[in-house]
Amino acid sequence: MAGKYEPLSEFLRLIPASEEAALDLKALDRMVGGLPPNAASASWWTNTAGHAQARAWMLLGRRARVDLRAGRVVFSPAGIHIAPRTPPVMDGVKVLDAFVRRAGYPSVAAAVAEHTVFLDPRTVAQTAGKPVFPIIRDPVRRGQFGVLPEGRRVLLDDNTTPTWAFLWAAGCNKGVDVQYNHVWTDSQNPELYTALWNLCATPAFLAKTTDGQNHPEVRLAVQFRAYELYGAQLAGRSTPARPDGYEGLSWAPMPEPIAGLEAAYRSRLASSPKSRMAVAAREIGWLFSGWAPDATLGPWTVVVDGSPSDSPPPL
Repeated sequence: MAGKYEPLSEFLRLIPASEEAALDLKALDRMVGGLPPNAASASWWTNTAGHAQARAWMLLGRRARVDLRAGRVVFSPAGIHIAPRTPPVMDGVKVLDAFVRRAGYPSVAAAVAEHTVFLDPRTVAQTAGKPVFPIIRDPVRRGQFGVLPEGRRVLLDDNTTPTWAFLWAAGCNKGVDVQYNHVWTDSQNPELYTALWNLCATPAFLAKTTDGQNHPEVRLAVQFRAYELYGAQLAGRSTPARPDGYEGLSWAPMPEPIAGLEAAYRSRLASSPKSRMAVAAREIGWLFSGWAPDATLGPWTVVVDGSPSDSPPPL
C-alpha cells in the first residue's frame, strides 16, 4: 500500500539531516498503523531500496540500524542516493482484488473472512483473557530462555508455539498450506503471543492480507471479529469501531468448543514432553499452573546444545 510508511518519512524530515533519529519499535508500530510480523526479523530492516519500508528512510539519505532485543531502531545519516523508482512488474494488491472479484466476492475482506477460522468463545473463555505459555518470538534463538527488561523470564520460539496453542484448543491438526496469524502483532509481548483471543487461521495464500500492510481493511475486520467474539482489545486502546461493510462479511465456521481446555492441553503436553511448550511450562510455568513451574509434566532430556527438540508435537 503506497504511503504506509510516509508517517515515518515525515518524522525523519523533522530531524536534522546530520543527526541520528531513534525510535521505539512500539511507537513506530503505532505511527505506521501496524508493522508486519516479519518486522520482528533483522532482515526486514535491511537497507535495500527495493523494499517499501527501506525507501521511507533511504530516500532521505538514512540507514537503519535495529536492535530487536532493545525494541529500538536508529536511523543514521548515510548520504545514500537512490535512483528514481522503475515501474513495478505488477501490482499484487490490484491483482488479488481482481482475482477475488472474478471469484464472486465483493472485496478482499469478504474473501478473507469466509476462510478465516477463530476459536469458539467458550473455549477461549477458559483462559480468562490470559496467554497460555510464557513465550515470545525469536526464531534465531528458539529453544533458549530469555529475560525481558522488566525481569520476566520467557522461552524464545518461532511461530510453533502459537500454532500448536491454537490447534490444541481447536482439537484439530495443521492442515496443508494453512497459516496461523496474530490479530494484533507484537511478537515480543508474552501477553499476546500465545493468547487464544489473538490467534486465527487462514489459507496461506490469503494470510499476508491479515498483516494490514497492503490491506488495512482486512486487519480492521479481523480485529473487530476478535472483539466481537471475545471482547478482545489492546490495553490502553479505545474500543475498536465497526469497520465499514463489516455486517456483510460471512466468517468461516468455528471448531467445536473444548469443554475441558486444561485437560486437553495437559494431555498434549504429556505426549510431547520435549516440545518447547512443555519445557516452558515445566521450567517457568504456564497459565494452568498459575505461572509457577509445573513439575507435574515430568522431566525432559536436552537434545541439542541445551535446547529442547523442535519436532512437531503429535496430535
